[in-house]
Amino acid sequence: MSKRNCVGYIYFGVVLMTLLLRISSALDVYSALGVEDPDAFFTCVVQLLIFGAMSVGGYYLAVTRREGKGLLATAEDFGVKRLSGRNVLRTLVLTFSMIVVASAFSYMWQYVLILIGFTHIPSSTDYSSVAILFKELALTALLPGIFEEVAHRGLIYAGYRETGWKFVIVSALFFSLMHQNIVQTGYTFLDGVMIALAMYYSGSVLPGMMMHILNNAWSVLEGYAAQNGGIFEFVNVVDRFLSSTAAGIAVSIVGVVVCAGLIVLMFYGMRKDAVKEGKIKAVPFYTPADDGVNVRPLKTDIPFVATVAVGVAATLFSFVWGMMR
Repeated sequence: MSKRNCVGYIYFGVVLMTLLLRISSALDVYSALGVEDPDAFFTCVVQLLIFGAMSVGGYYLAVTRREGKGLLATAEDFGVKRLSGRNVLRTLVLTFSMIVVASAFSYMWQYVLILIGFTHIPSSTDYSSVAILFKELALTALLPGIFEEVAHRGLIYAGYRETGWKFVIVSALFFSLMHQNIVQTGYTFLDGVMIALAMYYSGSVLPGMMMHILNNAWSVLEGYAAQNGGIFEFVNVVDRFLSSTAAGIAVSIVGVVVCAGLIVLMFYGMRKDAVKEGKIKAVPFYTPADDGVNVRPLKTDIPFVATVAVGVAATLFSFVWGMMR
């Protein structure tokens, strides 16, 4: 079995296990088993065991050990590589810009859903103490930022690197559908494209981890600030200004445009360096198939098609459920 097939079936197993655990959570199975914090239990199992151990262990057993190599080779295939100083700075700018642009996109996406009659009941966290803040930072930012990147960038990069730039689309699509929630589908695809592009140009999984952790951490801090204020009261002040005043809305629009420009500029610099260093070809939208390499089309890739089908079905279910509320 080819490396790409191995990765495809491993990731398909990751999706099925995630779906099974989500169904168990919805049926309140964990509480029935005596689990004191079902949400934390679900997050830890999915992140550590499914996205982490299953992705890395499955790839090691199916690919690197079969090739007579060790875990170091798995890490290399997953893009565990040092970043240049310039790309670290670019990643920080990309993160800030991604948060602004994706937030605007998420707002518009949810507004459209509401217009067509979709009812979304957002989950809420009671930030009654600083301890809960740090707990949420760990569960919502740190763990997903590391292990979702291991599965959706590292593992997918290892298997679908042969598709060239199409890796970006595959990674973003899988990442978006993995959430199995129509409310998150739009902005997670946009985030997935930007994070996957950062990996495609740098060859490293580290930019994605930085972007993912900081993006989710900002969401947690916004939630904490909304309930507690304190040293984070400036977050509430900025949010109120941007969302409830004419001047603030104008600033928001300009900010989104500027941040979109910064994203293009940062990726231009990353791509220029990647071409110079021989990581990618200078030809836009290049794939190895352009040089006569036999690369199987995505539409004939059975695990890819099966994974997309499961993700679409679960996402459509969440959409229908929201329309019926």
